[in-house]
Amino acid sequence: MSRSQLLKDLVSGSITLENILLRLKIILSDLENEWIMEWVNGELEGFGEEDNLPKYRMLTGVPTGTFIVNGRAKYTNSQVPIESLLTLEEIEEIITIYLRDSVSTLQSILNSDKQGKYGKQIPTYECHYISKPHLQIASMNIVIPHNQLTDIVLKVKTKLLDVIMELEKRFTDLDELDIKSQIQNDEAKEIIVNIIGQIIYEGSIDIGDNNHVKNSRIGKMSGRE
Repeated sequence: MSRSQLLKDLVSGSITLENILLRLKIILSDLENEWIMEWVNGELEGFGEEDNLPKYRMLTGVPTGTFIVNGRAKYTNSQVPIESLLTLEEIEEIITIYLRDSVSTLQSILNSDKQGKYGKQIPTYECHYISKPHLQIASMNIVIPHNQLTDIVLKVKTKLLDVIMELEKRFTDLDELDIKSQIQNDEAKEIIVNIIGQIIYEGSIDIGDNNHVKNSRIGKMSGRE
């Protein structure tokens, strides 16, 4: 079986992921599924507050900042020992980051001097609120390690590869960007929709005809920080 130019361009790295996503968006629009298009648009433009965020974009950051221990020793740009201030549940909430930026934005960050500085800022009032006499936090950011950003980009590439290869099994000439005439019936459409949904969301969301979130951490925590 001959491979599509779309797949060759992705594997070779000669074309940007944005270009691959745009071409795939045209193809996948023929499946008429909102969750699949939400994913494509999210990777292209960034995910909105109400969008279902894939698991690979839910990250664990490192609390880093300026703090004073026992009113004497001051630490700057150091990992903040919040274990002595918060419960495990509160720690998980504060260090979890729902990364919504487009994949092209993440690639730009990886190629810039912002490595090791990317994440979310904890407001000053919250730093003061969680502080205690033995540990006073002046400022704190939840920093995303460089390797986690790299992993997201790699995940997107891998998912694009798996989606394109699945489409190649079922449709001919993807480079025409039109599969609508090749979809035999609604049942066949639902099968491919669910397979692609499993690839994208890793089984955490039911994207069949009813488009309901199904017992999903994504459904409960759809990105609100």
